[in-house]
Formats: sequence, C-alpha cells, structure tokens
Amino acid sequence: MEDSKNSIYALKTSVGQEKNVARMLARKVRDSGIEINAILVPESLRGYILVESSSKIDMRNPAIRVPHLRGVVEGKTEGEAEIEFEEVKRFLKPEPIISSIKKGSIVELISGPFKGERAKVIRIDESREEVVLELIEAAVPIPVTVKGDQIRIIQKEAD
Repeated sequence: MEDSKNSIYALKTSVGQEKNVARMLARKVRDSGIEINAILVPESLRGYILVESSSKIDMRNPAIRVPHLRGVVEGKTEGEAEIEFEEVKRFLKPEPIISSIKKGSIVELISGPFKGERAKVIRIDESREEVVLELIEAAVPIPVTVKGDQIRIIQKEAD
C-alpha cells in the first residue's frame, strides 16, 4: 500500500459467504466504477473481508449492496472504520499449518479414508507439508502419511 490516501476497511459478511461476497463486490465495482483497489478474503478471518479503497466505504451506496454483505465494521472511535496496514500484514502471508504440529500430538483426520479417526503424530516432513501418523484405535500400528491440511490438532504434544 504505497499510496497514503488509500484506507483498508473490514466488511462484515455472512459466515461461509466471504468468497461469494468478494466476487459479487468485485463484479459490481468493475461495472459501477467505485474506487475499490483490492479485496482480501483471509481464510482465518471468518465472516469478514478486507477492502482497500481510496474513498470512504458507504453502505448506503446501491452499487455496494450485495447479498450476504452485512456492513462496515466501525472502529474504536465513532466514525472511524479504517484498519492499519500493520494489522493486515499477518493475513497476507499465513503461517503454514505444519508449523503448529509437534511430534507426539494427538490429531483427528478431517478428510480421506480415515476421516474421524484419531491418531498420534510420529514424524513431520515440513518440506512436503506431510505428517506421518499412527492410528490410535487400530489393532496393528500402521504408519499413515497425510497432508497437513487433512488433520486437526486435538491435543498438543503429549508429555
């Protein structure tokens, strides 16, 4: 954000509709000529999208009205809705999922053939973003290799 006149606003949306709202808003911006420079849909910020604009976002403008868009998030002081760029930086380069997983952690598989099963982390391959697991409820311990986004941490490293 090189131009100091641009401001970043958080727009409230229906949870799960963030990408749809961003697409519809982008389409309306192209057609109407509203000055919105960028739209960001952070994965970790459910129910919100971030918009960079050189003019103040006014929800009364009919060109901005799209389904599932609930409004502009107001700031701490009345009439202030801008977000500092420093706060947005963390959404631009998200932390890899693998970095939060430790050897010995208990996880649940959220997709694949073993969906719903609990497992213990045996080994982590950060370069390939893969985790080798051992299913807890299996009669015979068989190592299973899955991608890091296919698991959810239930218990951090068991001491």
